[in-house]
Amino acid sequence: MKTFACALAALAIVASAPAAFAEDRSSARKAQDNGTRQIPVCRKNLGTVAIIEPDNQWWREFNLGSPEAILRVFVQQSRCFTLVNRGRSLQNSAMERALAEQGELQGGSNIGKGQIKAADYFLQPDIVSTNNNSGGGGIGGVLGGVGGLFGHGVGAIAGGLNIKKGEANVTLSIVNSRTTVEEALTEGYARKSDVSFGAGGGGFFGGTFGGVGGGGYQNTQIGQIIVLAYLDAYTKLVSQLGGLPENASAAAPPAK
Repeated sequence: MKTFACALAALAIVASAPAAFAEDRSSARKAQDNGTRQIPVCRKNLGTVAIIEPDNQWWREFNLGSPEAILRVFVQQSRCFTLVNRGRSLQNSAMERALAEQGELQGGSNIGKGQIKAADYFLQPDIVSTNNNSGGGGIGGVLGGVGGLFGHGVGAIAGGLNIKKGEANVTLSIVNSRTTVEEALTEGYARKSDVSFGAGGGGFFGGTFGGVGGGGYQNTQIGQIIVLAYLDAYTKLVSQLGGLPENASAAAPPAK
């Protein structure tokens, strides 16, 4: 598995097991620890973040789930942000508030207006190019949808790839929710040689991503490649965020 740089200056640290205990651990446990150590861990929380799906659902071409599940694991384990849910949980919360307004909830439920935490940033994953071993339309199906977003650069990247060579180029962008300023945009890359698929992906996918459920990422080769590409992009992203304000709300212009 490819080793990603996790020396993130003063911003992030990487957890590691003491050397005295390393010799007593099984090879499987060591593999799991190695995988976990690749997720950067921040010294301070940078604010709240909501994960936003890209307009083009490229993952359906590979029978995968939304990459939101991958990023949720990264965000939760890195402790770089507090994750706020803007998906189905928000819809369920709106239903509870509607019940409260109709007087259907028990007294003292304390559900109402003014309780939802604001998202300081939006984190959006996307794909630049990807290949699988299908030998046919994997790359064309995806690039046909996202080519308009990236222009001629995508075509150039795609032209340099072998359709039988599993690899993925992905992007992560983080946008200030108040000012819409894109604070950072990073690209991540991974290839087939970065994963040991014959061993089930090692402890990283069995342990770290075992709880993701569904989606196909942890038990398909192209899924594992995409996960590592996003890990590469996330590690780079975190290393670029040292200049973010400690209080994003206070740093933004006053709302009117």
